[in-house]
Amino acid sequence: MKIAIFHELPEGGAKYATNKIGSLLKSFGHTVDLYYVADKEDDSGSLDFNSVYFYCFKPKIWKGSNSRTRIYKDTLELYKIYKLDRVIARDLDSKHYDFVLVNASQFIESPFILRFLKTRKFFYAHDPNYRIIYEKILDIPKSLNIIKFHYEKLNRLLRKKLDRDNLSKADLILTNSKFAKDVINRTYHLKSEVAYLGVNTNLFVPGEINKELDILFVGTFEPVDGYGILSKAIELIQNKPRVFAVPGKDDKTYDIEEMIDLYQKSRMVVCLAVNEPFGLVPLEAMACGIPVIAVNEGGYKETVVDGKTGFLIKRDASSLAEKIQKLLSDTKLSEQMGKAGREEVLKKWTWEKRGRELEKILLSHL
Repeated sequence: MKIAIFHELPEGGAKYATNKIGSLLKSFGHTVDLYYVADKEDDSGSLDFNSVYFYCFKPKIWKGSNSRTRIYKDTLELYKIYKLDRVIARDLDSKHYDFVLVNASQFIESPFILRFLKTRKFFYAHDPNYRIIYEKILDIPKSLNIIKFHYEKLNRLLRKKLDRDNLSKADLILTNSKFAKDVINRTYHLKSEVAYLGVNTNLFVPGEINKELDILFVGTFEPVDGYGILSKAIELIQNKPRVFAVPGKDDKTYDIEEMIDLYQKSRMVVCLAVNEPFGLVPLEAMACGIPVIAVNEGGYKETVVDGKTGFLIKRDASSLAEKIQKLLSDTKLSEQMGKAGREEVLKKWTWEKRGRELEKILLSHL
């Protein structure tokens, strides 16, 4: 197959997964080109494609105070990315690909390029919906003054319509979990197919490092990532465990090698994000032989095997505190769960296995 991959993603797990999918499809013998929009070229050396096409777009930075910048980003900046996507679509169509695997946009979830492409386009939904619009936990703050409140409401209505119109143009929607598939069906009334992501079991491996950390938490301190529950759980534990949060308050960026080191140093990994569509963190932890405690919702239910590779818990501090104490006090159980997690990943979640499943789905739609 001759395949193009497109994205407007920021740094993070979705971008990493997108690049990995491309390199896998190339390793299977397909021609795979990358088209991406960013404020600078990716110089990480990790882009493994036949050809790479970079389109520069420098968005203005808004930190929540300058209203003029905010209005610009919601109007002129959005229109500029709309026009750029139209240009990229023409470039893509001229090269006669079998299909374009379109990924999300940091500017408007389902990107505008979906409405312009004449080539078959398959959209990979890393998030099952435009979360700031549909998630209750991200509702407009009641504390906003009346002008800002109504501006935010109007802006979200506009973005909701644009997102829905863009997504409706996809010939196929792929999701990263059964949970995400269900959300897309309920939110957009569109069908999709599950194409799970995987983990690099040659990089993420158990280590012989002493356990310097009791708990590793990967996520922001925003309510949507659930750190508040962990804080309350720690208050309930008499002998305070050693907790490390990534990125933490210093917002330091950790590369893959640093993350592997943190996993290997930890006794357990705690995953508390609200309705996480899939979540690579549990799989990475399990690949490193580390038990996982996760809330029993979202994509976590599809990766963490309750009582075997970790625990799935209710979203409350007492349940979390109980399981933390259990793993800290029962070293044998912790080791058993760590080994079981590694075995589970090797059996079901390698990138090779997941890549072959994706290839099969793609071929069936040509």
